[in-house]
Amino acid sequence: MIELGPVTLREYNAWLIAGVLLALIIIAWHAARVGPQAVTRWLDAGIAAVVGGVIGGRLLYAALEWDTFEQPGEIARLSLGGMDWHGALLGGLLAALAVTRGRGVPFRPWTDAAALAWPVGVSAAWLACRRAGCGYGYEVRTLADWPGWLVEELPDVYGLIAPRLDVQLGGALWGLVLLVLAAVLTWRGWLPGLRLWLILALSGLGFSLLGFFRADPAQIIAGRRVDQLLDLLVLLLSTLAGGAIWLAQRRRTDRAYTQKGETADESEAGPGPDRAETGRSAS
Repeated sequence: MIELGPVTLREYNAWLIAGVLLALIIIAWHAARVGPQAVTRWLDAGIAAVVGGVIGGRLLYAALEWDTFEQPGEIARLSLGGMDWHGALLGGLLAALAVTRGRGVPFRPWTDAAALAWPVGVSAAWLACRRAGCGYGYEVRTLADWPGWLVEELPDVYGLIAPRLDVQLGGALWGLVLLVLAAVLTWRGWLPGLRLWLILALSGLGFSLLGFFRADPAQIIAGRRVDQLLDLLVLLLSTLAGGAIWLAQRRRTDRAYTQKGETADESEAGPGPDRAETGRSAS
């Protein structure tokens, strides 16, 4: 527990709130680079993404873990815990798309800001799970059998503390790697409009690999955890989305070069026969 005056926060909630606030600050900073007047509109889209993410994440969790709810009304009680990041991603993107259109914010530049914000939220969520006992790794016999950076005494979903593979720390570190990558792409100006889709694809890949070491309960389909299958779906769809955007940008660029070349050819060719004939008649 963390006490802030009269307010007491669970460490899980504190990590999530800190991650959301830092992500929104990143979006505001990115918007300020566009213009001071853009900050409010970009933040509106960011806040909508957070709200949509909470709704989407909770609904997908409820759909996957329906048996854990005694009555439907418990779905709205977020204090009971339970969120799925795939649903949060979908809900957040749909909400952000709706608000960017309504507020006149260009969606692709906004996704470049989100590419920086997303890894911050990812790391915060994994660190929150590390304290709350979600997304934990397999139990090991003793910490002495493993390198210190791979294992830790951590709780499971029932609060039982035991030496386990530190999967949550691995997820947080993967989020840090994604943040560094997004920062380099932003600094160099590389892949505008494509950065978020690259970061999401790598998120799906990394989390799918981490899933092989997770021991928390999950639905199983075809011998694989459902979250792993959804991770791979995120990898696939993000790659397709990024590829489609890249092709669209490439076609626009090729069209612009073609039009520029045609204009240059017309200028070098000089006046056509009709113009020349008109000039002789006038003389």
